[in-house]
Amino acid sequence: MSERSRTGLLVAVILALLAGMFIGALGTTVLLRTSIGSAGDLKAREAIALQALIAAPDGIAGPDLVHARATQAFAASFVNAAASLDATASLEDRQRIVDIARWIDAGDALSAQDASGASIWAQAAAACIVATPDAPRDAATCVKAAAPAAVTPTPD
Repeated sequence: MSERSRTGLLVAVILALLAGMFIGALGTTVLLRTSIGSAGDLKAREAIALQALIAAPDGIAGPDLVHARATQAFAASFVNAAASLDATASLEDRQRIVDIARWIDAGDALSAQDASGASIWAQAAAACIVATPDAPRDAATCVKAAAPAAVTPTPD
């Protein structure tokens, strides 16, 4: 039997490896670009929202107004996080939300606020989470059911 040349097979294998490396590099570049771009967008939105908390027509708002706006923004954000607790993938983030709920519940942190819907709902959401810390689906359902009749601003 005569030995056949394996040069063609070797060239084909090398070309396949190079093509795979090219496709992998291209895919990695696209994924990194997408994730970095998304993080940049989130940070820009965060900066815009934070500026809105301290802005006034003539410059920076007074301390009382900034405090009220920041508290309302926190309350609305907390309600959103609590209502979607069962969809939070990170166990560390979920535990941090439970810790924040305990902090709110133990000190009635938002009950002294100006009885806005978001503050009332955030206080109720904290109580829901504290009551069922190991059952995120039950806690999220409770948070959604605890919505006061007039919620302003309306969380997502």
